[in-house]
Amino acid sequence: MAIESFVNVRGHKIRTLTNGLGSEVMLLHGARFTADTWEQVGTLRRLEEEGIGATAVDFPGYGKSEKGTWNDLGDFLEDLISVLGVRDPVLLGPSMAGRVALRYSLKREVKALILIGAVGIPEVEKELSKLNGKKILLIWGKEDSVSPVENAVKFTKLVKSAELKIIGNQHACYLDDPEGFNREVISFLKTLR
Repeated sequence: MAIESFVNVRGHKIRTLTNGLGSEVMLLHGARFTADTWEQVGTLRRLEEEGIGATAVDFPGYGKSEKGTWNDLGDFLEDLISVLGVRDPVLLGPSMAGRVALRYSLKREVKALILIGAVGIPEVEKELSKLNGKKILLIWGKEDSVSPVENAVKFTKLVKSAELKIIGNQHACYLDDPEGFNREVISFLKTLR
């Protein structure tokens, strides 16, 4: 069972859910979701079973987190990671959070990146070569209508160290096949050890 807590980030109460093993993996959420998503699809539990620390967060103004004063979620993420004392995190970001994680990783150090149907890839296409050599897992639904799978294919052509896995159909593909999704995430994370 996930452990709920609130951390103070620049004077704002931010909600996190953790599996109790630390914050090696930061689980972010898309615009229609919250940290609860990662409990509902079993990701927090499965990572705990594998001995992998994970923290899911409600972005400012989402779920149970206060709104905050950040103009950019990347700046918020930097502040949160600092407050949690995480060094070189693995960032997992679907959709909107994929954009946040991707932009964050282009400017700051991360251990690895897991992008799920990430939006905003064309916006940073010219900078993607900076990520060559970084361990990156892309997970897409084969019929994603928000961020077409072609975005992920283009990403793998520009970043040779990225691998693409197709799971389910829709944009929130982890809802189509939670077990398959969690299996791919865990398999990838094991390669980092």
